[in-house]
Amino acid sequence: MKIKNKLLSLASLLAISNVHAIEIGPTGSGLELSGFVDLFFQTQKKVETTDVSQIELNLDYESGPVSVSIDYDIYSTDGDNDGTADQSGADLEEAIITYDFGNGFSITGGKMLSYLGFEAYDPTNMYQYSYAYDQGGGAQNIYDAYDDGVSLDFANDMFSVGIFASVEQDGGYEYAFAFTGVENLTVKAIMADWDAYETTTYWASYQMEKLLVAAEVAEKDNTTGTDIEGWLIMGNYAVTDAIGLTLRYSEQEVGTDEYEKITISPSYVFTDNLSGLIEYSTYDTDATDPGDLLAVEIIFTF
Repeated sequence: MKIKNKLLSLASLLAISNVHAIEIGPTGSGLELSGFVDLFFQTQKKVETTDVSQIELNLDYESGPVSVSIDYDIYSTDGDNDGTADQSGADLEEAIITYDFGNGFSITGGKMLSYLGFEAYDPTNMYQYSYAYDQGGGAQNIYDAYDDGVSLDFANDMFSVGIFASVEQDGGYEYAFAFTGVENLTVKAIMADWDAYETTTYWASYQMEKLLVAAEVAEKDNTTGTDIEGWLIMGNYAVTDAIGLTLRYSEQEVGTDEYEKITISPSYVFTDNLSGLIEYSTYDTDATDPGDLLAVEIIFTF
């Protein structure tokens, strides 16, 4: 399987993971069903939006060295699964088969998530509502989303490496390296080399008892069009078992336009399956003022 972010995500901080997955079939069948529903309200520049961001079902199967994972969006504001909220509908988000050779080596094929980026794709794995690199309030525009291809991966307690080869017509390759040899420290370097662009992300995080700190530098060089650069620093603090607080500062340069963004996002766990957060983000830019962002998000998992 592709190298995943092994940090304490918002999902685990809020105790909303698939630990309550439903086993399908007889005990020990290896087949489990889980999922989530993501609801949100946001207001920005006097435009208010209330919607279901995503309803996702996850089907996982494991038997010996073989595992299968299928993530299907019954509904999503990103129905075409290109990383932008421009088309509502249903979509097969991820479908992968992994064979574990043992001793840390594995091969994965199918439609899978990019190695790129510190911030996760699904809302259940985010520390806040919005992305750092959103060009003033849109969808993030540096990381890739999902693509069809094959990945080869190796992981041990010290480090992980991976290579992904796309089978799409205008595809390319991704290369990932992660250092995990120091307890609670993760350092990653990832590069994507596609026909239309090259993207690199470097990030590091360190988890203390209740505090996670992280930083990232990212760059996307387009063959045609505008180049994009960005960086972020963030901290997430577990005030109590139920209350969390995220602070984030980020900058982004899109061509000649520059954006600075400050985000504060408190979160609360209502039950093991229900959690919510509030986000307030303010922007400083020499481009068109996007207005401050206020959002409320509720996530139910099963």
